[in-house]
Amino acid sequence: MVEASRRHGRWSWRRTHSIATVPTRITEVSASARSETELEEAGARRLLAAVDELGESASHLKRRRERLSASLPALSQTRADTYRLNSAALTLGRIGATYQDPQKMAQLDEAEAAAYDAMRGVRREIRQLDEEIGRAS
Repeated sequence: MVEASRRHGRWSWRRTHSIATVPTRITEVSASARSETELEEAGARRLLAAVDELGESASHLKRRRERLSASLPALSQTRADTYRLNSAALTLGRIGATYQDPQKMAQLDEAEAAAYDAMRGVRREIRQLDEEIGRAS
């Protein structure tokens, strides 16, 4: 059968996948069992350390979220103020009531955009913190 398989380019599974058996000593078995127990204990210690770290991390994330939430009203007020100033200056410029300095108009526009971006950034970070807190809990 081996000769026919060799001639036709086929090999039998038994021929190519032989399993070698080696006698195992009892001391090797007890040593491997001891090392498995040690590995399990080390894994359990790492798991407990990770759980403690997640707990600390979750409380840190919650404090960070509280600080950001507390800053939202001030950011909202700043955004509203810069919007009103810019809008009033644009309206006065359109009707020609007063001369508007182009540099001052650019500053008002930049201040409004910066306030809006700050508000969006804080809200985005709060959403990300909420997701992280949910995963950590």
